[in-house]
Amino acid sequence: MRFVLEWEKAVRDPDIDAVIIAAPDFWHAPMLIAAAQAKKDIYVEKGWCTRLDDAKKMRKAVKDHKVVMQLGHQYNSLPTMHKARELFRSGALGKVPLVRTYIDRSGASSAWKFYTDYSITQLPKDASPETIDWNRFIANAPKRAFDAERFFTWRCYWDYGTGIAGDLLTHLWDGVNMVMGMGIPESAVTQGGTYFWKGDREVPDMWHVLFDYPKQQLAVSFACSFHSSHVGELMQFLGRDQTLEVSPQFCRTYLAEWKPEYQAKRSAAREKASQLGLPAGSVPVAPDYVFQDGELEITSHMADFIDCVRTRAQPRCHVDRAFEEAVALSMSVEAFKRNRKVRWDPAKETIVS
Repeated sequence: MRFVLEWEKAVRDPDIDAVIIAAPDFWHAPMLIAAAQAKKDIYVEKGWCTRLDDAKKMRKAVKDHKVVMQLGHQYNSLPTMHKARELFRSGALGKVPLVRTYIDRSGASSAWKFYTDYSITQLPKDASPETIDWNRFIANAPKRAFDAERFFTWRCYWDYGTGIAGDLLTHLWDGVNMVMGMGIPESAVTQGGTYFWKGDREVPDMWHVLFDYPKQQLAVSFACSFHSSHVGELMQFLGRDQTLEVSPQFCRTYLAEWKPEYQAKRSAAREKASQLGLPAGSVPVAPDYVFQDGELEITSHMADFIDCVRTRAQPRCHVDRAFEEAVALSMSVEAFKRNRKVRWDPAKETIVS
């Protein structure tokens, strides 16, 4: 096995057929474009990029050079998510005007601030200009003096990423897009701010977004906070006939509350609570369907990429899906920075106020 410190050497190496781009988000675009031009197949981590202009260049490079590209949204390769898509496509949910998504993080120390690994909470003691190639790191970013904090916690700064939007919103939004195929939003509104973890980041620790699809009579919301993880990670497809809840850990459905069958189940739950001496509502209404382990067998996200490298088929989170993700996250960031609703102009492929 050979190791090289310069990514350009790996891209130029004729013995390398495919690359994995797991660098900070602001490096995704130049690395992906160079790899595509060198005819390398590409697995790239999310968010796809930090700027809409880069997304357009990346899409062109992948398509012009006909390389296989997989975006690292692993939800696309989870059995629970595949079952959720099957349930949605069956029509059992009825009309779905609203999807709510949540992902919260919390911990004893500053949330979402980590040094190369979630379990490491302190800056490495040997972090210095002698151990870090700072100039190489910021070669694709605004120039500034050496700052080890920025190097190791780059997600906390606008120069290198898009905050919650690129890291967490994209997971949930892409998961909904996998299930429903709703595509790029028509508009977006964002509320965000640094409400709890202060003084150690530029990007907000609170990020709430509403994506609207009036032509599809659909709204998709996203909520994230870093002070409490009580809700955790969840997607709720609020159908008229059924509600679908899905996460990496579960997939379940509930009958609509207005249906007599649900009302009967709720009465039974209240009766059980009464028998146990508990207040009404303490015993939850059981779901009508719960995904069971082994019900679906899905290959891993990386296995899907490797299979497509061999067969030249389109991977699960392909370039068109990646472009849609990049637009959605860019819309949320622009709505926040402009402090107003933004819209997508599909003819000009630009974000407008």
